[in-house]
Parts: sequence; C-alpha cells; structure tokens
Amino acid sequence: MIDAALERQGMDWRASIPLPMPARSRLRSRATRIALYAVLNLTVISLIVAFTVVRVWVAYARSLPDLNGWHVQRPPDEFRARDEARGETFDQYLAREERVFDQLDRLCRGPWSAERVGSYCRFQAASPCFPGHLFERNWNRTFVLEADPPRAGALLVHGLSDSPYSLRSLALALHARGVTVIGLRVPGHGTCPAALARATCEDWSAAVRVAMRGLAERVPPRTPLLMVGYSNGGALSVQYAAETVGDPSRPCPVGLVLISPMIGITPLAGLTELYPAVTPFSGEPKLAWSAVQPEIDPFKYSSWPINASLQGYRLTQILRARLDALAAAGRMGELPTILAVQSAADSTVVVGALVDELMAKLPPGGGELILFDINRASRLEGLLKRDYGADLAASLSKEGMPYSLTLVTGGEPGTPGLIAKSRRGAVRSEEALTMSWPRDVFSLSHVALSIAPDDPVYGSEGDSPLLPLGRLHARGEHGVLAISEGLLMRLRSNPFHAWTQDKILAWMEARIDPNAPASGGPP
Repeated sequence: MIDAALERQGMDWRASIPLPMPARSRLRSRATRIALYAVLNLTVISLIVAFTVVRVWVAYARSLPDLNGWHVQRPPDEFRARDEARGETFDQYLAREERVFDQLDRLCRGPWSAERVGSYCRFQAASPCFPGHLFERNWNRTFVLEADPPRAGALLVHGLSDSPYSLRSLALALHARGVTVIGLRVPGHGTCPAALARATCEDWSAAVRVAMRGLAERVPPRTPLLMVGYSNGGALSVQYAAETVGDPSRPCPVGLVLISPMIGITPLAGLTELYPAVTPFSGEPKLAWSAVQPEIDPFKYSSWPINASLQGYRLTQILRARLDALAAAGRMGELPTILAVQSAADSTVVVGALVDELMAKLPPGGGELILFDINRASRLEGLLKRDYGADLAASLSKEGMPYSLTLVTGGEPGTPGLIAKSRRGAVRSEEALTMSWPRDVFSLSHVALSIAPDDPVYGSEGDSPLLPLGRLHARGEHGVLAISEGLLMRLRSNPFHAWTQDKILAWMEARIDPNAPASGGPP
C-alpha cells in the first residue's frame, strides 16, 4: 500500500534510498573509463588525420620542381622588427636596403649565374626578365620622390610577393601634383623568394612605422599625410592607422586609399599555422613552398612560400582584433577617412570582409567604396561559378549604410556600355560612363586595378623589350608550359585605369585641400 501511495504521487521509494558507497564508486569509475576512452579515441583519430595530412603534404612538396638558389639563399642584412626597436631611422632603412641589393647582386653574379633555368629569369642579367633592362631605376626598391615644395606626403605600400612597381603609376601622378611620395619596399620583397620565406608580419608593420616617420620628416609640420595600400599593403595601412588612435606621437594620415585590400582571406589559410611545427621534422626543404615556378616576372615573385600565406593570415587576424576593439570602444570614427577600390571578382581576398570588417563599422561619411562588377554583357557570363557582386549590389538599396558606394556595372542587358550607380546616404544617382569592357574580358582581378593598359610589363597594349606578361596569349597542350596556366588567363591591367586613377586622385586632392572643387562625379 505504501508503494502504491508513493507511485500515485509520482515517486519511486527506491530512488529515495541512497546507493551504497561501492556502487557510487563503480559508477564514477565507469564514467571515468568512458571519458578516458573517448579522449584516447579522439587523440588517436587526430594523430591519424594529422599523419595523413603530413604525408599528403610531403608527397605534394616532393612533386614540386627542384629548388634554385633564390629559393634557399637570401641577402642576410634584411630589415627586421628588432631593428625598429633599436631606433633605426628611415634613412638607415634606405642605407640597409642598399646593402641588401648589393648582396643580391653578388648572389646573381655569383652562385646563381650557373643555374640552368632557360632564357627567362629575373635573377640572370642576360635575361629579358632582368629588372634593370627597362627603367632608369630598379622599381623593386624603395623609392622617394620629393616635391619642392610639398603640398602633401604619401606613403605607398605594395602587396604580398609584390614590389613598389605595382603602385608606380599612381606614385608618378601624385608627384606631378606636388606630393612627396615614398614607395616602400616591404621586408622580404623585391629581392628573392627565399627572403619572403623568412619575413614576418611584425617586420612589415615595423617597416611601415619607420617609413611614416621618414615621410613626416620630409615635409613641413602640419602637411597632410596620406597612405595608399594595395592588397597586403592595404592591411598594413589600416593597421598603422588603427594604431595611431590614441597615440599622438605617431604621424597620422588624413586619408587612406585601399586598392584590393587584404582585410580578410580564406579561413583555410589558418591551416598554415601547422607549417612551423611540421617543417623542421620533415627533412624535406620543399615543404616550405606551395608553388615553385620559373621567376619570369621582374617585379613579383612567381614562387610562393607557405610563410607568405601564414604571415598574411596572422596579419589579418591582428587587424581584425584591432578593428573589433575600436568598434567596441566606439572609436572607429577616429580612423582617417577611407576610399576603397575593389573588384567584385577577387580570388586572393574575401571581398565581403572588406565590407563587414571595415566599411560597415565606420561612422556615417567615414568611407567610400568603388566596386567593379563583372562584365554582364560577356558571352562568358553563363560560365561563371556564381553571380559575383550580386550581394554588394544589393547594398545600394539598404537603409543605414554608413559608407558611400559606387557600383561600376553594365547598363541595359546585352549592351557593352557601363554606368556608375552610386549611393551617398539616402541619395542615389547614376552616371553613364564613356567606357566599356574589352572583348572576352569577363571581370577585373585582384592584381589589375592599379596597372595601366599600356604598362610595359603587365599592360594589354603596346610593346616592350621585357617578356610582356600582360599580353601573353598561348595555345597548345595542357601541362606543357613551365609557367602556371593561370598566368596566361589572369587579367593583369585595368582597362578602366584612367577613370579609376582620376577618382583616386580627386579623392586625395580633397583631403589635401578641403577647399578644392568637387571632382564632378561619384565619388
């Protein structure tokens, strides 16, 4: 009867009797064993996966071409972050760079001259790819173009595996307008791929700080300073500007121009964090490389060290944390105003990260974005993997967007003409442009935006004594050429370069002289 009464109340009298101590111990012991088995199984599975990844990685590395001297040797005197900590000035940076290029020249004329690599190699003086064959200066090096008197100062920072050459056109245009310009060679770049295999993002950031101090010293006090960053240089420029918030001791730019900025890259780049742990134990030197290719480009490395991806990934993580901290503190408005120029189709950076991690966090009026849509009149549009630019195009109708947006896109379906659809706050406008897509060009690219069509190296027009990388058109069997087939397809110059550069220069002019007349078009 007692049992029945308890059951009617939803109770079980057995549950009210405490278990003996041995029974409790057995349960705890069983739970412990299950947990240990789970941890052991997870550990074994993780080791198997890691072992498999390493085996595949090593097998891929061994399939790469043999390494050359420029993959394993480098000038020893390259700038490091510790040199800034020791008080190195920009003039000392330039003197150090002089030594670095003397060391590079000795390597080129010494052990590297015996390398058998064919007729196209930037490290052999007899090659048409040798950087000294075309210009009066080596545009792989830091350059200083001083104006007298300077109306402003501008620091230009190139991209990953790149060199100051990529921003040469804009540098010359700024200097012609009375701006003192420094085109910084970021450590590890402009010399040989082995140097990039050892550089760190801390080295790059330190060099930018040294160069900004050097720029400020070359112009009178209170002269406006600007920064231009392409790709990785865009990330470094935003990082520097973010670090000036709350630090009046640093020269502060009044504006940032970002060209294809590397605000975010694919999350898969995080796998490169395994590289420092695996490489020392592999015994395979090629494990440090994801691509080993003929060095036919005089101003950009063709081979790609995994360290480049690792340091780029680390830089974006540092930058994201800094921007998140500024946003949380309500201090994004203390950043300089920003103009970003971006192609909707970009295989190097995540376009959405530029919008979500930077532009959308700015206060109203704090930034402008010029976005180039794909060629929607191209007969190749039906072969595209996805509708590039569709999400960002929808931003034109969003409410509360803090930055101005100009979308350069097609007009009526099937017509080659372009229009610029703009939005500034609640105001929308359209401008018909007197330009159209070249035949069979289906989009711009990450590397194209700052390069003119008549560029002697990367341009699509004219002729050049160098190997015309922007005008290579080859047909034949797959896998025959030693160079990447992507090199033949990727667009390397901007068919709308004149329009793009005019917009950039007008925007910069407004930062230099706020009383200057408006540029007459958006933005």
